[in-house]
Amino acid sequence: MASSNSVPYEQLQKDYDEQASMYNVLMKWPFGIFENQIFASAVQSGDMCKGASILDLGGGTGLRARQTLAAGATRVDVVDISDEMMAVGKKDAEALLGTEGSKRLRWFHGDASKQLFGEGGVLGLTPPYDVVLANWVFDHVDDPAVLEAMWRNISAAVRPGGWFVGVRACDPRCDAMISGKYGPTCQDFSEFPDGLYYSSTIPGVGIPDVHLKNASLKVSYSGSTEMHELHGFYDVQIEPCDHLDIVKADPEFWQSWKDAPGFVVVKARKR
Repeated sequence: MASSNSVPYEQLQKDYDEQASMYNVLMKWPFGIFENQIFASAVQSGDMCKGASILDLGGGTGLRARQTLAAGATRVDVVDISDEMMAVGKKDAEALLGTEGSKRLRWFHGDASKQLFGEGGVLGLTPPYDVVLANWVFDHVDDPAVLEAMWRNISAAVRPGGWFVGVRACDPRCDAMISGKYGPTCQDFSEFPDGLYYSSTIPGVGIPDVHLKNASLKVSYSGSTEMHELHGFYDVQIEPCDHLDIVKADPEFWQSWKDAPGFVVVKARKR
């Protein structure tokens, strides 16, 4: 995840470090199962990941990185501010992929809003990449300059013709995110000129709840494609959800999400 003015880098890092072992409880809720399925749908489309090199910004425990490996990627570089989240990811990768499979993942401590490449960048990153992932990283940002810096890193990392794939929050005040119907909730809303501060909670299942501070700029949560286009991306698409197994199993349950989703997965091509 990335730093923001509302949540200093050190505090955000501390929050994720302290809650790393609990974070994957998200996958026990409809929200998490839905996210798993819709992200898999996005990266399995066409040959996006076949033989691809991937950069996963804010990759946390590496769940999305492993999904791209399953879709055919050859290697994934994960960047995150939390060493503890990545420690969980390394352990999961070893258990699920084995020693050889886990070698296709590399882990780097870094902030998606800071310089990642060239002199002063994160040592060992090797752009260009075929695909860059940025999941939830825009939802800890209250400063347009920080958001711009993230997009510059994303654009610099992707080869021409490559892909951007990202999970981003929609308006967190929607019913899907305040009702608790799908698991996680958002609360404590406070507007600022360009966006919204709020907190989010992932309910624990036999463990303590996970609590996070968030800030989302309107240019991100509104669904605007301004930042994508400004940084060289086109054919911006929102991944549909009607075909997902979890949605087809209970369309009525998911109707309120479809009417006003809590998040979407966005894909775009680099010019």
